[in-house]
Amino acid sequence: MTPMNETVYAIWNTTAGGDSLSAYSGDYSGSYWPSQPPENIFDGNLTTDFTSHGVCNYFLVSLICGQNTGFYFTPRSGSMIVAGFRLGTNNYDSSRDPLTVTIEGSNSNECVLTLGSRWTLIYNGSSGLLSSTNQGQWGTIQVLSGPFVRFSSFRFLVTTKRGVQSSTAYSEYQLIYY
Repeated sequence: MTPMNETVYAIWNTTAGGDSLSAYSGDYSGSYWPSQPPENIFDGNLTTDFTSHGVCNYFLVSLICGQNTGFYFTPRSGSMIVAGFRLGTNNYDSSRDPLTVTIEGSNSNECVLTLGSRWTLIYNGSSGLLSSTNQGQWGTIQVLSGPFVRFSSFRFLVTTKRGVQSSTAYSEYQLIYY
């Protein structure tokens, strides 16, 4: 599944089970690169990226830049049970690629999805990009082991990235579901 035209909410300074902070377009802490918004991850194009700075800014480079950033969305196609996912690498520098991620599910109304208590952890592990170092390519499919529960919204967070850089970035996000 590649959801097209989904409404995607960029977040930062967020951990699994924690409350979300909204990210904004810019080049400072808490922002995503203006020409690389979160909608790019659902555009079906491996040559566009979503780039998020996290606690850093465009000029600061560190291993922690881009950590605890991500997005949440409610699929227009309705609730689903997620069985796996895959990511596309970014198009600039492999050190920005996420290496570990979390995925959470929720059945709450969209107006309360910033509250961490509304999310259930369904995955904590590899992004599937460990051996994918070329730009703009698919990583390996990551299979979830449960809980296999139908959720209406999903939250994705980057917990670590490959190297020292000012942000984390990835080109696509696909869910495998039923």
